[in-house]
Amino acid sequence: DSFLVMLARLSRSVRNFSSKHRDLAALSSGQPLKIVCCFYEAGAEAAKNPRLLGCRENALGIREFLESRGHRFVVVSDKDRANSEFDKELKDADVVTSTPLHPAYITRARIEASPKLKMSITAGIGSDHVDLHACREYGITVAEVTGCNVVSVAEHVVMQILALVRNYIPAYKQIVSGQWHVASIVGVYPCAYDLEGKVVGTVGAGRIGRRVLERLRPFDCKELLYSDYARLDAQ
Repeated sequence: DSFLVMLARLSRSVRNFSSKHRDLAALSSGQPLKIVCCFYEAGAEAAKNPRLLGCRENALGIREFLESRGHRFVVVSDKDRANSEFDKELKDADVVTSTPLHPAYITRARIEASPKLKMSITAGIGSDHVDLHACREYGITVAEVTGCNVVSVAEHVVMQILALVRNYIPAYKQIVSGQWHVASIVGVYPCAYDLEGKVVGTVGAGRIGRRVLERLRPFDCKELLYSDYARLDAQ
């Protein structure tokens, strides 16, 4: 029931590190670990919404789980200034976690100052905040929760499509400034349109692209097209 084994199963390593892993056996041996998380401050919003898990106050909802198993669980938000809270705690950490919304940059300097560090996990997707070359050199596993945000991104894309074809942003700006010129929104290029009867295409049809196309089907578009190396099934 190791938290880290569970995360490792849910996550996919973004780089393959051959035989030079730091002592990964400790991650599944039941030995107490120091796990350092860097999350944003949510303040009063954290108490209002316990499901706001990616903040410092709610800390993924795993504090009780980890501490009941003897692990040391440290959560900070201060990360960017010199000698930050994050830097101080990272020096003897076994595992580090942050989110794409508040990334803690795992630089070569931080890696070299943290000799016990074995794993860097993104509680989300992406590894652009991690020095992958330094992690490979020092045998640190880099992992993320692959696919965790595909629905959110697909819905966001559909929202943006609707905002664009309806000229929503120019109309909104007019209204908040106390104006309303219908002709400039619906009748002057770029005009406002319905999606019905239009041709919509995606570049790629993977986890996200396919979901975008699925969500557009009820709009009765003339055609839904995609460009990808693999064909989707007829449905």
